[in-house]
Amino acid sequence: MMRLKKILSLALLCIGATCIGTTSDVSAKDYDRVEVSEKNFEKMHGKKEISIEKTDPEMAATLKRYLYGDNVEQSKTLNDVDRELVRIASLATTGVQSALANEVDGALNLGVKPLEIRETIYQVTPYIGFARSVEALETINKVFKDHKIKLPLENQATVTEENRFDKGLQVQIDIFGDQIRDMRKNAAPDVAHFNDNLAEFCFGDTYTRGTLDLKQREMITMAAIASLGGCEPQLKGHIAGNKSVGNSRAQVIGVLTAIHPFIGFPRTLNALACINEVMPPEK
Repeated sequence: MMRLKKILSLALLCIGATCIGTTSDVSAKDYDRVEVSEKNFEKMHGKKEISIEKTDPEMAATLKRYLYGDNVEQSKTLNDVDRELVRIASLATTGVQSALANEVDGALNLGVKPLEIRETIYQVTPYIGFARSVEALETINKVFKDHKIKLPLENQATVTEENRFDKGLQVQIDIFGDQIRDMRKNAAPDVAHFNDNLAEFCFGDTYTRGTLDLKQREMITMAAIASLGGCEPQLKGHIAGNKSVGNSRAQVIGVLTAIHPFIGFPRTLNALACINEVMPPEK
């Protein structure tokens, strides 16, 4: 029992160390979370019920008030489009297809464009792999068909086989600086192809595409890596990437806030520690 109490105390200390800021034993909410959640849910889903509403009404109520009430209010440093895109990126990463379909349906009802949704999946592909991305595309295409959206959507590629390396390398350098050249120069010969793949595929084929700008692409990338968990070095790199392209700490915190209900507290707190290291709060 004493050992269990010690473990719990350490866990609480870790949480306290991660959540930097002032604390109070009085809730800071200035909104009616029940009213707000009902309003936001109806905007996205109309009169539909949550799938478990009849079998598990308590969980349905908790979900609705947290995801559509608290979470929407707490992530207002993002606009509706960007909030939905990072949520879609997170759900494509975690691979929960029913939740992804639900989020895409709600995003379309909010006015998010089909191309913005599709480009989000293309953007996360280098980070989550083709298998998850293809499965996510199959899910969102079913939702698109339900909304009478004609497929395939328009092409958004801007590079060719001849220039994808040069264009991709330039985007890498624009975001992360000349350290990219040093990384390439210092790579061992047997792993040099990974650096070529980064330049050509991750940045050439992907970051140069149309519809989304670099600020959105870095937010989406951060959402995917935070959702993977266990990728803190890469997460720190893309938090720095967000800063480089002009996203503020408030926006980066907004990204983490928006995806938090889908990834849980452990991954959220790990990601928050990375944000505080790379983009510390102002004193």
